[in-house]
Amino acid sequence: MRHSPLAVGLLLANCLGLGHAESRTYISCDRPVTCCVSYGTQTVTLQVQAREACQVSLWAGFRPTWAFLNGEKAREGWQHAADGMVVVQAAAGDALWEFGVGGWPLRGDGPPFALKVDGKQRTLMPTSFWARRMEARGEVKLPLGLYRVTLIPAYPIPNGTPAPKLRIGGQELSEWDEVLAANGRQGLRAEADALLDGEVGLQLTWADTFTRSPMREILLETAATATPLAKIDPPDLEAPGVIIIEAENYTREGDGGPVQVSKGEHADQHGGASIFSFGPGKGHWVEWEFSVPTAGKYALYARTATQEEYSLRSLTIDRKPPFPAAALLQFPGTGGWARTDATQWVWTVLAGAEGRPPLELTAGEHRLRLTTVGEKHVNVDVMALVPKG
Repeated sequence: MRHSPLAVGLLLANCLGLGHAESRTYISCDRPVTCCVSYGTQTVTLQVQAREACQVSLWAGFRPTWAFLNGEKAREGWQHAADGMVVVQAAAGDALWEFGVGGWPLRGDGPPFALKVDGKQRTLMPTSFWARRMEARGEVKLPLGLYRVTLIPAYPIPNGTPAPKLRIGGQELSEWDEVLAANGRQGLRAEADALLDGEVGLQLTWADTFTRSPMREILLETAATATPLAKIDPPDLEAPGVIIIEAENYTREGDGGPVQVSKGEHADQHGGASIFSFGPGKGHWVEWEFSVPTAGKYALYARTATQEEYSLRSLTIDRKPPFPAAALLQFPGTGGWARTDATQWVWTVLAGAEGRPPLELTAGEHRLRLTTVGEKHVNVDVMALVPKG
């Protein structure tokens, strides 16, 4: 989809006209006047500041079928001339003229449209229309999770129409892919999923001139629901077959960082070190390589600390999620970063307990990756793979 319309600002003196190499006059006036002209999709807007009444001739490039003056329908005070020109009789003062093709554009309140979550309507989004802009607002309560966002237009949107912008839960979505939605309708899907939680406000803005409401519905589809990790007692790290993964011995990281290695700067570090500055930044990942001497099922434990209310990470083993809930694991807040207070380190179990399956690992080398979801930090001290059964 094409974005911003061309905007041209002009300061015009008495009888001055602006043209180009082909000698076409784009705008002229018969009195000193300040004008600003902008061109959209089969629309043109003229802002005039005049000390006295004057006549302004403007090249529109089309024969207008409607006009607005200061937001009101204007059936007089202008006329179409030859070669795509429009002649405006401008009064003294400030004026905003709009010209376009087709039916009269919408102004004021428009029809509401549905906001659906996982196929169920949750609320209606009231709409309002101004000069070259539509806006809709709404609110919905959602559990913490990642959501796919799809806009379903009411009719095929012409090429060249500016892309809509959606503010949702403090995030702005403005990049869209054309898709066939689950309801079988053509839609615009946000390129990135939105992380949402609690009372979520939505504000949809579409910068164009509309003769009918362009929206049918907004669809939110759950991509992943956060899985809270409970604080637990430490596992027995001395038990037979336990595989220790020291956080500071990470192999690589990407899409953010760098993580920082703390050697003695935090309290009671296993192995004498840990990592911090893991996040913020969506997509920042850290990866560890480890060796499994004996194939089998393993529970995965982690010792972490964070002053955040919670911190979200996705888990992959050998670049694949081991089970669906691994897409969004919610590490608990611990009251601090464990710089001086060792009780702020807590153990959680990521796999092999609390309804999550164990990791089924073959003998040999493997890769474990944690990826930041959202913007929250977490410090990691050590992880442990404990044989199951």
